[in-house]
This record gives sequence, C-alpha cells and structure tokens, in this order.
Amino acid sequence: MSPVLWHLFKLKLINMRGNFVVLFFTFASSPFLSHLFLIVCRAVLGNASVILSVDIDESLLRRNSTSVNPLVSDYVRSRASPLKVQIMQGNVADSSEELRDTDAVIAIELIEHVYDDVLAKIPVNIFGFMQPKLVVFSTPNSDFNVIFTRFNPLLPNGFRHEDHKFEWSRDEFKNWCLGIVEKYPNYVFSLTGVGNPPKEFESVGHVSQIAIFVRKDMLEMQLVNPLVSNPNIDKESTPYKLIHAVEYPFYVDTRTEKEKLWTEVQIELQRFKRHFKSSEIEEDTYQDTCNMPIAVLLDHLDYMGATKELIEELLLENNLKVENECVLIVSSDEESEWSEPYEFSNRSSQDTALVDQEREEECWDQEPES
Repeated sequence: MSPVLWHLFKLKLINMRGNFVVLFFTFASSPFLSHLFLIVCRAVLGNASVILSVDIDESLLRRNSTSVNPLVSDYVRSRASPLKVQIMQGNVADSSEELRDTDAVIAIELIEHVYDDVLAKIPVNIFGFMQPKLVVFSTPNSDFNVIFTRFNPLLPNGFRHEDHKFEWSRDEFKNWCLGIVEKYPNYVFSLTGVGNPPKEFESVGHVSQIAIFVRKDMLEMQLVNPLVSNPNIDKESTPYKLIHAVEYPFYVDTRTEKEKLWTEVQIELQRFKRHFKSSEIEEDTYQDTCNMPIAVLLDHLDYMGATKELIEELLLENNLKVENECVLIVSSDEESEWSEPYEFSNRSSQDTALVDQEREEECWDQEPES
C-alpha cells in the first residue's frame, strides 16, 4: 500500500460518523495485553461505537472482564459519542451473528496460538463472512529470535511461548498475507512491525511483525468482487456467548461553536484575573482593573480556531471593553456576568486544560512500510 493510499485511508477512518464496530480477538493468557489494546482501540478509533473483545477461554474472561469497565477519567472527561464494550466467549474460526457489520478486526499475537485447522478458517471468517474495512494481524517474527538467544535460550518447543504452535519468519508471514489477498482480492495489505532491533542487527527486522489489510473501496479503488450481502453463518460454527457488557458515559455538546468559544474566553479571563490578583497581593499593590492582551487570548484559544475579529465581537456583545488591544477586566471581587462561571460546562474547562497534554501524546498511527 503506497503512503498516499495509507494517508487517504486514515482520513476516511477519522472522518467516519455513526456506528463503527471494532472486533478484537485476544489470547487468553494475556489479559493485560487485551486491556492495553482496548485502550489503543479507543485512542486510535475514537469514533468506535461498539468494541467486541473475543476469547475462547470463558473462565479467564470472567476473571478479567471488569478490566474493560470505564475508568474515573472516562467519567471526568466523557466521550462525545456512545461506546459499548462487550466481552464474548467464542472461537476466532467461527462465524456468529454478533460479527455481522464489523468494521475493523484486530488480532494481536493470536494466530501463532492456533492449530493449522483453525488457522485455515480464520481468513474465511474474517474476509469471507465479516468483510471488514480494516484488519490488523500481529505475530512474532522468528527472524528476531537470534537476538533473544544471545541472552537466553528459547523454550523447549523452540519458541518464545509454551503455547505457540509456530513462529513465522518475515517471508512466511508475507506469503500467508499474499495467499489471503489472492483469495480475497478486495483487499490490499502493508507490512510493518513493532520493537526495533539493536544497532548492527537491523537485518532481523522487528520483534513482532504486523500486517494491515484495507478493503479497496476505503482507498477509492474499485472492488474486484461485490460485497456479499448478509452472508450465511457456517452451520458448524458455535454461537458466541456474552460474558460482560458495559456502556461508557458520553456527553453531547449542543452548543454552537461561537458559544463554546465564549465559554473558553470567560475561563481565560477568569484565570488571568486570578493571576493578576495574586501578583497584587505579593507586591502589595492594588488596581481597579487589569488588562489582558487579546494576543494572549488568541494564543490560548488557537486550538479552537479563534480569530481576533471573532474574539473582539464576543467581548463587545458581552459588554466588555477593549482598549489598546487589551480586554479591561474589573479586578474587584464584585459579581459580573462572567466573574464566577459556575454554569460553565465541566467538559470545556477539562478540554482546555488537556490541550497541551494531547499535543504531546504518543502517535499510534505511524505510517506502515510500503
């Protein structure tokens, strides 16, 4: 997949609205990994409306099911749209009614844990039955094992984990992916990986290799075959079993963009006023008014697309004086329309405080190799 097509797909994914269903197949012995990638799903696919997490081990799922419950932070800063997370017991090879209309399938470190008969059915279930827009597989890169054996030997089975049935080289993984797109030509794929090798050992590749499959219509490419409408469920498949379900809190902000900006302007004025009064106390000097430069407001509200003209318009509409490119703020403790904005949306102030933090967050969507 070329870089241009990859960026086009990312834009389409980000701009999706409405229902977006993500299916996450897990391996039972790694509940932490399951929770970690649930977090990644929510971060990268923020517009997801349903996340299904599926594993075959029911007892382990029940022990760890609450790990997907909302955190305190999810209530403090709620989503802008609904999200339902469902934990289900089922086999990755089995088609089930719950899997219909899945948009994205993520299978992290899973395929190496299944036998050949199940492995052969996985593409049929995912690419034939579900026909999602996006599919991600990751699996250990056996080429990297020479690095591990410099420090410790592999396990008696010759692999990194006692349950691994195989570990593929990069060529073996690529051939498996080529076989998928040959059978299901509506898809293209790119290979990438995580875990860089040590210096001077770049030839072994990443610790784990990743394949990203994208349906061609998501890249504005012609589909080779029409999508199958309402595909039949395999008669030999076992239905999935719901173990746990939870709905995340969400808040729909119905204010206009101008109203949102005015709320943030008031918050910035209040912060500036408090800082000014603190400085007065320290210096033992007192003034009736303080002047906040409009340039400071613009700098703080740049992320909202604020302009000087719009800010000045809002200030005048709300009876605040502007002189010499500054807002005149009454520094006394007397009440004013904006002096104690109790009615402000909690969401607004939280979003403002977290803007800088978000800019520094790690990027999860690095471009894959062509």
